[in-house]
This record gives sequence, C-alpha cells and structure tokens, in this order.
Amino acid sequence: MVRRILIALPILALPLALWFVGRRQRKALVPQPRGMVLGLYAGVPDYDYGEELDRIAATGATCVSLQAIYRMDTGHSNEIRRHPTSSPTEESLRRTFRQARARGLRMMFFPTINLRDEADNADWWRGNIMPDDWGLWWRNYTGFNVRLAELAQEGGAEWYSLGTEMASTHAFPDQWRRLASQVRKVFKGKLVYSVNFDSHDSFTFGDCLDVIGINTYDPIAKYDQYPSPDQIRDAWWWIVYKARTLTARFNRPVMITEVGYPSVAHAHMGPWDFRTDKPLDLDLQDLLLKGAFSVLRHWSDGDAVFYYLYGENLNQKPVGGPQDRSYAVWGKPAEATLLKYFHEPIWDRHLPPRAENIHEAVVQTLVSWHRKVRDYEDAELPPWVVAWEARSPGDAAEALAILAKEPSPAHRIPKGEER
Repeated sequence: MVRRILIALPILALPLALWFVGRRQRKALVPQPRGMVLGLYAGVPDYDYGEELDRIAATGATCVSLQAIYRMDTGHSNEIRRHPTSSPTEESLRRTFRQARARGLRMMFFPTINLRDEADNADWWRGNIMPDDWGLWWRNYTGFNVRLAELAQEGGAEWYSLGTEMASTHAFPDQWRRLASQVRKVFKGKLVYSVNFDSHDSFTFGDCLDVIGINTYDPIAKYDQYPSPDQIRDAWWWIVYKARTLTARFNRPVMITEVGYPSVAHAHMGPWDFRTDKPLDLDLQDLLLKGAFSVLRHWSDGDAVFYYLYGENLNQKPVGGPQDRSYAVWGKPAEATLLKYFHEPIWDRHLPPRAENIHEAVVQTLVSWHRKVRDYEDAELPPWVVAWEARSPGDAAEALAILAKEPSPAHRIPKGEER
C-alpha cells in the first residue's frame, strides 16, 4: 500500500506542478503597458469621456494617459488656474477615473500647464516660463499638484505626472524634490516627470521620481523633404539611446509619455508643431509610426509607451478620418499600424536591460557631445557629462577613441549655420 502511494504521488503532483509553473509564467509575462493619451479638454468641463475610453480599450491598449490642461495667464504669472472650459471639473475627473478603471485600463493622470495664448503665440510655452516670483510659483505649483494627486489616488491611478516639458524649471532640482516629497504624502503610485526631446541634458532630479518620462518629438532628417525608412529607424534607435542614458544616470526606468506624428507633410521635421498649415499626408504619418514601432518593439525595458493623441477636437464626430490633419490615427493608414503595435507580444520587464546595451547608449551619448564640441563654435559639455567622465574615465576614453576615427571638419561651424 505504501509503495502504491509513493508511486502515485509523483503522478498526482505533475498536474499541480504544471499549474504552478503556468501560473508563474502568466504572472511573469505581463504585456508592457501600451496605450493612448486622452486629452480631457473637450471644451465642456463636465464632458463624459466614456465613448473615447471604449474606443481606446477596443484597440487592445492596456493603459491610458489622462491629460488635463490647466493655465498660466502668461509666462511671468505666479498662479496656476483651472480654465473655465478647457479644464475638467473634479467630478468629471472622478467619473473618468471610474470609467477607465471599469474598462480595465491602467491609468496615468497627466496634468499639463499651458499658457492662455499659447496656440497663437509661439514665443512662450511651459518650457520657458519665468514667473515673477519663483518662490510663490513653487508654493502654488505644489498646492496644485497635491490636490490633483489626491484625486488620482482616490481614482486608482498607477502613475501621476508632476510635470512635463518644463525646461526652465530644471534649474530648481531641490524644489522638484520637495514637491515630490509632498505629493508622496497623498499619492502611493509611481511619480513621473517628462523631459522634452531636447532638454535631457539639463534634467537633474530623476532621483526623486519612480519613472522618467520622455516626449519623443525629435526631428528626423530635418533637411530632407521625405525621410527614408533607414533614417527613421536610426533616429528612433537614438531615442532609445537617450532613454537608456537616462536610466544609467538615475537608475530609474523610462517611459515614453508621448510618441506621435500629425498626418501632414514634413511631419518628420517638427513633429511637435500643432500650429502647422502644411497639407495632408496620411502616408507619411504611417511611415513614421511604422519606423518608430519597428524599434520600440525591441525596447522591452521601457516602463510604458503612450501614443499622442486620441484626438484634438472631441466635439467634432467622428474623431479623425481621412481628411484629418491632427495626431489622431482613426480612419487613416496609421490606425492599423498602431493597433498592430498594441498587440505585439512585448512583455513588461521580461528581459531587463542588458549592461552592455546601457553602456553602449552612454558611450554613444558621450561621443555625440564631444562631436558637438569638436564641430560647433558654441557647444560645451553639459555638467552631467563632465561629472560622468570624471567618475568613469574609461567611458570618456572609449568615446574619444570612437570619435578619433571620424574625419574632423576643416573649421568649427558658427552658431546658426548648423546645416
């Protein structure tokens, strides 16, 4: 009898072991969060975003970035205000959080500062604000974030954005650290700040965040009328290098908080330009996204990727369509490209970033900076590069050895003649 039991035990244990292994594998293979930015600026402060969330969930997206717009009157203002029509009410936010949660979407709440006349005035935007009283502005900005973070915590958000593309505030890293400390008292999820594509090097406070975001509006082949697939691919690998360099500098994961292209001619030259009156070009939008996603499908060390944007004007139905020139993909060739990317089997942190990949990214970043110093009259190494090379002289030597194999220009290029 005992012998029969001993023989039967392994047979009975096999299904249990297979179930346990399968459960562990399913738990490990969680899809990398990929989703859309939904702008909560329909022009009606109590607008119901249920229809938009249904459409996002139907794409296979697993997450949504809920972007709410708030205002400074001018670049010198000290106050941050709700806009009477563009900003959602608190009750609308609560309802939207509930709706996103009910659809199984992981949420980021992404409050964003715009200036009152930003759409018509290209001189000022959140990236170059200069409040009259920085101390007062920081107190106001902290109170503004703490209240919204309370709502995000109540609503079940996974990520909360402390700010985005605010390069002129990078000079105040201690104030950012104090802000993060205050917000952590009310929000228990992950804190994010998003750097603009051209302000990584002035960014110094990644240590107080859980995730570093980047908005990826890098120009691609900006002197060519039309980019080639190889040019797009190479530009996107450089964006991955920048992300991995941020990971190396701050020991934090990186997410792409915004990737998107309007469906207009020359969108590769200035993907950020929402004011453009360039003619429609649906195929270029699709080409750019195909190139971006061909690289991002290999970037499984990212914390998340969000496509910008669901749509500009939600009151004009249907959103998107073949005559639409905005970032929306609906009814355009880019829609199928985005949906395919959302369904790619990319697993969240399944393959951690390899040390050699991080090292390669950092060295190539150092090469690019030394190339600028070599080639341009006005270039100088940013402080983080100087500090990094002092700590890691081997990286500096490797970068300079790579650069030494390149031909040097006959003379340094004056500022303004970069082409």
